[in-house]
Amino acid sequence: METSELEVYVPTGSMVFNYSACQVCAQPAHGNHFGAISCRACAAFFRRAAITAKTIYKCKNYDNCQIWKNGRFICKKCRLVKCHEVGMDSSKFQFDRDPISTTEQFVNTKNGKRPSSSIFFTHLPETIEHFLGSPHFLLYIQPIRNFEKNFIDCQYLIEKASKLLSLGAEKPIFAKNNLEKLALGLNLVRAQSGEMQILKVLGKNEAMTFWEKDFLAVARWLTYFDDFQELPHAQQVLVLKSVWHVWSRLDKLALTASRRSLGHNCAQQEKIMMVGYNSAIDVKNVKLDISWFTKYTKEQLGFFFEEVEDWMLTPVLDPLTQLQPTDMEITYMLCQLCFHYAGKRFQGEILEVMERFQESLAANLHDYYVNELNMPRYCGRLNQMMKINNRIQQDIWEKRSKYEVAKILDIYCVEFSHPEMFLDAAA
Repeated sequence: METSELEVYVPTGSMVFNYSACQVCAQPAHGNHFGAISCRACAAFFRRAAITAKTIYKCKNYDNCQIWKNGRFICKKCRLVKCHEVGMDSSKFQFDRDPISTTEQFVNTKNGKRPSSSIFFTHLPETIEHFLGSPHFLLYIQPIRNFEKNFIDCQYLIEKASKLLSLGAEKPIFAKNNLEKLALGLNLVRAQSGEMQILKVLGKNEAMTFWEKDFLAVARWLTYFDDFQELPHAQQVLVLKSVWHVWSRLDKLALTASRRSLGHNCAQQEKIMMVGYNSAIDVKNVKLDISWFTKYTKEQLGFFFEEVEDWMLTPVLDPLTQLQPTDMEITYMLCQLCFHYAGKRFQGEILEVMERFQESLAANLHDYYVNELNMPRYCGRLNQMMKINNRIQQDIWEKRSKYEVAKILDIYCVEFSHPEMFLDAAA
């Protein structure tokens, strides 16, 4: 009696493997699977059937079936029995052999890789019930807080800024248009005093110091804008209270980008972010004290609270560093970002005024490119500037939704005398 032999050539270099037919179904074999020469179909069947303890196969032909007939496998019970007879052994099954990429792609964190076995225990999101300390059927009831809220009075700051706006520019500046005058005023506002300091801790005192400096700096800067000075005083204060933190956001990024472009771009300096004209932080090592505005831990506020490194807003900082904007360009970016934000926030009459400001300053920028830089084709550079501003605005709108959720959950233990000053300031 002739035995069927099949040569299977596997393209692994110059090696050739000769396998006989499958010992289970007599079809072409593909190798040794679980202790027997078999095809892939029988190997896969045995792996499924051998570990399924609750499944009981029945034979309709008194355990005497032909395994392969008319192009299909006839009986599962006889096929499984045949697998055992030819030497297949379930103890040779191998588990947990998934590729590393599929098991660890969800485990990567900023602190490094963690064992995949603990991912479901260490990264489970905290439930609302646990976060609020109330069962789910009481979530619609206003919770009773065990802590008092810190009150921050900003009245003195508004009065001081209001006085600056009333007095006008500190120094007389003669320029041919508003944009140039604002650019010169920006340099005066940015005038550094003292040596550069690297802050080790950011807490309540530091935050309030930066708020005061930034708020008054924007007030001083706006006094160099003649069209702004013509507005009613109440409108001046209203716009100032809405745009100061937007202005500060771009200004700090511009200072950081300028520091990098001046040669401070080594690996160590890339961790430095300017938070003032003569102060900076190391985003990797600075200690953040949040106990003054919330009683929850940083881990509990993971959804609302971003890492210090994220303050640098890399999608903005990198192109800003490459762009290296001039004083006139960064001044226009500050104006466009602030006035667009104020117009969109208040609408109505203020929107019309803000649009008029932007049109006037855009004409000044056109004159600067064409007559001073001899650059009639400045569309590409202007497009890069607007992309940076749009990315900052997008980040502000995205964080506003988180702030609304935070207000509903009442996670902050701080109140301001003028809360409108800090709308979107957390962004």
